[in-house]
This record gives sequence, structure tokens and C-alpha cells, in this order.
Amino acid sequence: MSLKSDYADIMEAARLLGVTTRHVTRLGDRGEIDVPFRGLVDRDSIDRYLAERRGLMRGRAWDERTAWASIALLSGLDVDWLGQAQVSRLRTRLRDMATGIDDDSGAHVLIGKTRSRATAQTFESFDFLTSRVKKEILVVGRRGLGLAATKKTDVDGYVATDDLAGIVKRYVLVPDFRGKMILRVTGFDMATVKRISVKGNGALAALDAASSLDSREHHIGARALAKIMEEFARD
Repeated sequence: MSLKSDYADIMEAARLLGVTTRHVTRLGDRGEIDVPFRGLVDRDSIDRYLAERRGLMRGRAWDERTAWASIALLSGLDVDWLGQAQVSRLRTRLRDMATGIDDDSGAHVLIGKTRSRATAQTFESFDFLTSRVKKEILVVGRRGLGLAATKKTDVDGYVATDDLAGIVKRYVLVPDFRGKMILRVTGFDMATVKRISVKGNGALAALDAASSLDSREHHIGARALAKIMEEFARD
């Protein structure tokens, strides 16, 4: 690819993101987008930033505990970390979203609302690293969606916030917005995340796929998530 196709200047980045050029600079300083050269922004980092915020235009994301509670409910599992009244309201909210009763409805809004469940960080990935890193993270299988890793270097999984630094140091991981190693960092209880992944109905896998920059994965995930929400509303 040419330099022009790989990167956008600050003015174009601001247009694509719908923000001011000053805000683009702040996003770069915070590491939310990649500014590898003065005045140039990596286009892939812009796409990822926008994908992570898909569905958030109509409101803020839920807090981490509520996001995971919504995924557990959609997965058909009990929620014991929120009060009964909170769970009841959340259940009603999810049903309203699924049926279109609420103005903020549909799978795409849920994708945005649950974004706070984890922060996706991408790194360079190599064959010799893949199997080692996978042993230290929770990989959420997507075979039920008809999706699977297509390359040996593809890695996508959840990791506890407290464990991230050790993994990065141990394997000398290099941050890369174009990288094929996606570590979804969460401060939530990993045992519960694993229970949702293993005993659930695929809602978490659908959410992860629906957040993908790959259009095929996104559409498959969003479609599966919409179906899960419809079934949840009928129960």
C-alpha cells in the first residue's frame, strides 16, 4: 500500500472521526488512535476506534459490571453481582432493546452499550507466540458462528487487567494497531467471564465478532446477536 492509503493527515482523520483536529491529537496522546508520524494517523487505528464505538451515538456505554450482567442474562445465566432490582431493570431494558419498544434498540446499540466489558489491545503476532499466549488467556470459541481462526498467528481472547503486564513482558509483545493478536483486557472476575463463555449460548462470541473490523465477521456476529436478543425477549 502507498503511504497515502495507509495513513490519513490530521484534517482527514478529524473528518473521519467527526471531531476537531485538537481532539485527534488528544486521542493520539492517549493511545486510542495510532499517530506514528507527526501529522499522520494510521487508518486502521481510526477504523478500530470507530468500530469500538459503534452504537454509542445515542448514549454512554454501561459500566463494566452492568455490561457483563447483560451478557450473562442474554446467555441464560444467573447474575449474582448486581441487586435484584438492578437485574430486573436490566432484563426489561434488554427486552425493550430487542423488541424495538425503546428508541435505543437493536443489536448494534447493545454492541456499543457493552463495550466497557473490556478494552481491546492489539499486538504483533507470530507462529511461535500464538500457542504460548493462548494458554494464558481465555479464548472465546466462535465455531458456533461458523467462524474460526484462519491463520496460526490469529489470537483473540480475554485477559485480566492484573495479568496483562506480565504477559506483555514475558513474551515481549509489541503493540500494533494492525496486529493479529487481540487481547481483551477486563477488570471483571475472569472466572465469571469463563463461565459465560463456556456455559452460555454464544452471546459473548457474537458480541466479539460483531465488534470486528472485518465486515463478514461483523455481519455474522451482529446477526447472531440479534437472534439471541429476539429469543431472550420471547422467554
